[in-house]
Amino acid sequence: MLLKSESVQLKGVAIMTMVFLHLFNRAENVDLCINSVYLFNIPLTSQLAKFAEICVPLYLFLSGYGLYILYLKNNNISPSRRIFKLYLNFWTVFIIFIPLGCFLKPDQYPGNLLNIVENVTAWRTSYNWEWWFIFPYIILLSFANVLFKCIRQYGFWSIVVSSSMIYVVSYLCISFYKSYLLENYLIFIILESFEMVCSFVWGALFVKYDIFGKIERTFNFKSNYATVIGILIIIGLILVRSIIPIHAARILFMIAFVCSYMLLKRNTMINVFLMNIGEKSTAIWLIHTFFCYYFFHDFIYGFKYPIVIFVVTFLLSYVSALFIDNLYQRMWNKLSKYF
Repeated sequence: MLLKSESVQLKGVAIMTMVFLHLFNRAENVDLCINSVYLFNIPLTSQLAKFAEICVPLYLFLSGYGLYILYLKNNNISPSRRIFKLYLNFWTVFIIFIPLGCFLKPDQYPGNLLNIVENVTAWRTSYNWEWWFIFPYIILLSFANVLFKCIRQYGFWSIVVSSSMIYVVSYLCISFYKSYLLENYLIFIILESFEMVCSFVWGALFVKYDIFGKIERTFNFKSNYATVIGILIIIGLILVRSIIPIHAARILFMIAFVCSYMLLKRNTMINVFLMNIGEKSTAIWLIHTFFCYYFFHDFIYGFKYPIVIFVVTFLLSYVSALFIDNLYQRMWNKLSKYF
């Protein structure tokens, strides 16, 4: 069984990969960097950014994993409470960064009344396109109890095959008909929610069938040879992803990465570091692209070296998240009694 502390640590890994992805997944931004290391004639940062696409499936997997444990205890995950918590976290970032945007980029923020309503509700997040995840995930949470009931009722392969089919169909629809779907936004949002189902329910399946426990009984997690195997697998995954151009495969790479990560022997300092970042991961996600895309793009990429760009962006996001999270916790403590 994945411990809660290990789940939070993996959220720390997920947010670090997300920040890296958004910094280096665009060729025009990578071209602004001094690239000294290449893999298959492509800058290493670009190749690593391909692998970093596992970040969203990883978040969904961990969400499904943790919420299914809660479902088994209470037979309900209380979706309305979780949706409000997400909105409260989102609105806390919103009320600080959007007024800042009105000052720094008055030609882009706040727009007309429709823009404001769409962004406040996270229906269409033109203020920060990396907030796209919020509304589809809210839909997913709304039906999570139904999904978990199906997982408890049906067998492993029934869930794997059906969720895989939903993933493939929704992914292909979004890929081939995106221009049409953007004009019919409700359908687009629903399909994005469907695309999330696979990673989410696979997380629950790992609980139901104690897959991490089976891996642990096969390998001694505390042994050095297990760590070596885990590192070699992760390196192999990065190399394979570098030569496979199929974005849809990210969910498979995510599963392989999580299983490999569990083999790694980690010292206390690394665990504490990842725990600390994981606890602030939601705020960092909501904040970081304001620094690297929307407000301070030229400043960030002016550091030229990818490692420096990553460290500066992450530090700015983390420090901001400390303040945001403190404010969010104060508001949640006052409002939680109503949910």
